[in-house]
Amino acid sequence: MKLFQDDKVKDMSGDEEPVVNLSEILRQVYLEATLDFAIDYSVQPVPPLSEGDFQWVRSLMES
Repeated sequence: MKLFQDDKVKDMSGDEEPVVNLSEILRQVYLEATLDFAIDYSVQPVPPLSEGDFQWVRSLMES
């Protein structure tokens, strides 16, 4: 798992800022917080998705 990339980005002041792998950070937070046990993906969220979108989400969760 690599949370920070080796490339640096300079901000307007000229300081270097790390490039962050946000997708990996969010994935790790999801895993460590065990949100897959806290969120019931078998029921419609609030506000509800369209039926097509809901079926698509369910198919992703089954794969």
